[in-house]
Amino acid sequence: VYGGGNLAAYYPDDPTTRGIATTNVIIDGCELTSIKQVYGGGNAASVPATHVVVNGTYEIEEVFGGGNSFDKISKNGSTLITNPGANVGFKDYWDYTNEQDMADYDTKDERLTNENFLNNYVYGSGKASVDIYGGLVHRVFGGSNTRGNVREAAVTMLQDMEGCDFKIDEAYGGGKSAPMDAEAKLLMACIPGLSVAYGGAQDADVQGGVTMTITNGTFDRVFGGNNISGTINGPIVVNIEETGCRPIVIGQLYGGGNQAPYTAPEGKQGPTLNVKSFTSIGEIYGGGYGETAVVNGDTYVNIDVTEGKWASKETTQDEIKEIKFSEFKRTSDGGFEVDGDGNRIEETKTITVTIPGHKKDAIGAIGNVFGGGNAAKVDGNTNVNIGTRMGADEYMAVVDVPTNVAGLYTRSGTESPYTYTEVTGTSVAPSSGTTYYKKYKIKGADIRGNVYGGGNNAAVTGNTNVQIGKKAE
Repeated sequence: VYGGGNLAAYYPDDPTTRGIATTNVIIDGCELTSIKQVYGGGNAASVPATHVVVNGTYEIEEVFGGGNSFDKISKNGSTLITNPGANVGFKDYWDYTNEQDMADYDTKDERLTNENFLNNYVYGSGKASVDIYGGLVHRVFGGSNTRGNVREAAVTMLQDMEGCDFKIDEAYGGGKSAPMDAEAKLLMACIPGLSVAYGGAQDADVQGGVTMTITNGTFDRVFGGNNISGTINGPIVVNIEETGCRPIVIGQLYGGGNQAPYTAPEGKQGPTLNVKSFTSIGEIYGGGYGETAVVNGDTYVNIDVTEGKWASKETTQDEIKEIKFSEFKRTSDGGFEVDGDGNRIEETKTITVTIPGHKKDAIGAIGNVFGGGNAAKVDGNTNVNIGTRMGADEYMAVVDVPTNVAGLYTRSGTESPYTYTEVTGTSVAPSSGTTYYKKYKIKGADIRGNVYGGGNNAAVTGNTNVQIGKKAE
């Protein structure tokens, strides 16, 4: 299913329409709809912007905010050529005659500064949006499949709505194998959880940064970076904020990637984990997982915790959790082992993580904390800050509406950073349909295991910095 065309760009004639035009793909049918792949964009055809909404489905293998460019296409009715890509916010800028990139525009900087390119190839908002509300979806990608740039932002929102059981195996802020200029934003609102979530791509470059925000759900593993390979050329920021409809429980939380390396932009900090509120987290790593998931740059693990929305939920016993996952076998030089047909060889791994119990009306508990990676080197400094902002105002969380909402806050804006306005007065009745927020203060941290400035079986080449608490003022 494609929101765009087949070898036919979606390009409205009216310039005023062109700026706001978008494709719209809406999928319904909890027990009736089965689709292999859903694309917001086209097949080898550009679109100005996309919006994919999955309200419910029996099963979808893959959902893409961008387009499809995996298969070869027919030129002049006979010759098969490499797919030119399915861009979002760019006209197709691929040279059909010799299957090579137009050399003048082969980097993001050149595309953003070349006046000829801007005047002739840029159109629409360049935003790819995916909203998943229900159904079984195996993999979700904010970007495209193979080739197909997204210019401005790839925004993926996952939210469980009543009516159709919600189950997603893997979610990516970026694309599958398609590089993109856009910033990747993966927002997980009200969901049961995922096996694994990646702020970046599966196997592709992200020219912008990555922002991943988790507000609820149970996850085996969470990565701020890419999965298999590819680069992220902007900052990685992961926010853990229990403001949603379920407690946050995470087995392993990583700032870096899973096997995939990450290099911080020059002059900017590397992966940053902001752990604000949750129920239980087994292990936290500022870096990545696996020998090839090297972080070049500084890592930051900031643990300043306040009560989450589900602080009253009690699980007094620790849980010993076995996490099973598959990954490609690596060679000694960082490549991939292949079989006789040239296919990458997969292997199944099992890790055991202790999920700490949670006391009623207490802040969330963490097992172990590492400033570095898990068998993944950090070529830079590590920074672990725990309880350094105690007593400060941290964030707003949704609250059940009382009869008097004085002192609570309302929120405006369509995405972060939002604007919060305090409700003034001494006795104010709630307004129908209004969501109210409460301001919480940081209480510190509850860590049941150990805190390491370095990594777990992984080198750190720079300084390791651990700051616990703050000086009395």
